Amino acid sequence: MNMTQRLSLAFSLLAGSLIILGIVTISLLAGFQARFEYVQVNTIDSLKVLNRLVDESNRLSVALYRHQTEDENGKLASLEAVIQKRIEDISTLTKYYVDNDITNDEDRAMTDKSLQLIAAVKQNLPAFLNASRSHQNALSLALLSDDEGIGGAITQLKSSYRNQFDFNSKIGEALRLQNQHIYLQTKWGMAAGIALTIIGLGMLTIFTILRVRRSLKAIGDVMERASTRLDLSLKADDSRRDEVGIMARSYNRLMESISSALHAVSSASQSVSSASAQIAAGNEDLSARTEEQAASLEQTAASMTQLSETVRQTADNTRQASHLAENTRNLSDTSSAALNTMLNTMASIRDSSGKVGDIITLIEGIAFQTNILALNAAVEAARAGEHGRGFAVVAGEVRNLSQRSTTAAREIKGLIQSSNALIESGTSQADNVNHNMETMRGAVSQVTDLVNEIAAAATEQSQGISQVHQAVNQMDDVTQQNAALVEEASAASLSLQEQADTLAALVRKFTLAGPSASGETPQRNPAAVRAPKPVLALATSGQDNWQRF
Repeated sequence: MNMTQRLSLAFSLLAGSLIILGIVTISLLAGFQARFEYVQVNTIDSLKVLNRLVDESNRLSVALYRHQTEDENGKLASLEAVIQKRIEDISTLTKYYVDNDITNDEDRAMTDKSLQLIAAVKQNLPAFLNASRSHQNALSLALLSDDEGIGGAITQLKSSYRNQFDFNSKIGEALRLQNQHIYLQTKWGMAAGIALTIIGLGMLTIFTILRVRRSLKAIGDVMERASTRLDLSLKADDSRRDEVGIMARSYNRLMESISSALHAVSSASQSVSSASAQIAAGNEDLSARTEEQAASLEQTAASMTQLSETVRQTADNTRQASHLAENTRNLSDTSSAALNTMLNTMASIRDSSGKVGDIITLIEGIAFQTNILALNAAVEAARAGEHGRGFAVVAGEVRNLSQRSTTAAREIKGLIQSSNALIESGTSQADNVNHNMETMRGAVSQVTDLVNEIAAAATEQSQGISQVHQAVNQMDDVTQQNAALVEEASAASLSLQEQADTLAALVRKFTLAGPSASGETPQRNPAAVRAPKPVLALATSGQDNWQRF
């Protein structure tokens, strides 16, 4: 059983104990609450009602004695009312007790007896009142004192109520004693359950702690010996099937991994020592080629400077051409707008000429009508003879004027028609010119866009060449730095060889597990490693790899 299972068992035991204690406690509390509510609701209320009934019975006895001893007839009626009120109160309280506070059959039998006694009091009351009203003191006193009269009934009624009071008091006392007994049993039972739970949990905890402590101490001793002797072949006891056993197995695997890693480190140190000598030889070859690369980069930088200047001039010329093309496009836009304005004006003139032609046609019609009227007037003047001669002269003048107006209107109409024909011809030519201007403006826009694109491309080329020039300069600087780094790498390779030898010596201090437990590392044959080829590959692999040296 592992620690998780032990802890789960302990917590399960604790949880089960708490659940059982909780269920028992809740059940007992429910019983306590039920008995308390019974006493609170039934027993106490019963005692209150019975106490009032005894008190009312005593008051009834007092009222009867006062009625028996009263000499004034005027006060008898009020005393009789008090007596009736007392009897009604007793009957009402008894009925309330029957409806709400009956405990058991014995209590019900006692209550039935009280009801019979109340009926006896009511039955004997008229005889007593008649004797008392007639001042038959001996008879009325005998009725109050005799066991068979009203006095005996009241005495028995009070005794019955006292018996019921004692009966309910005993029930309350019995419930109290029952609660006390259950409380004592519960207290000692819960104390015993809690004690047993604590003892069981304590024993389980102590047993678990002792076992875990022994196992951890054993693992600690193994770790201490391994750290003191540097002996990685020591194994911890991993036979346990709990978390401690898992930790021991993990420790053993860790030691095996460290041993394997140290074996690999020992082998790698030999490889590093052999490779560092080869790297030193390759660095000498790399230094010579780095100097050649630096000279080539200087020539490339000079050529890139000339090319950058040429591209910059081309970009400046292209920007000027773009500016001129933009001005030409703006001029064509202005001319097109003016031509559109002229076309609109000619259209307005054409519309006005049409309206003038209509007016001339109207004038011509009026002149024709005037001529007809003048002709009719001349005919009428001729009919009038001598009297119409003056009117005939006026009619003739009017006719001449109308004919001249007609002739002038026809000439004006002809001129307007000629003008309209010229306007139509001018409008057609202007439309052709406008179409040609639109075509030319589109061509100018295309030329402008192409020139702008050329200018942008030239600018980008200039920027790109500048960046290439900067990159070449940086490559030149890096090449110079690489030359210095090659010299440093040669010194570092010698230092690396010394450190590899030191690392191998440190590894031999450990006692390793496995076939090479002696700590000796196998020697590599330097002739089997050809380092110059990787160095040449690095030297010719591209500009991005120079800075790695």
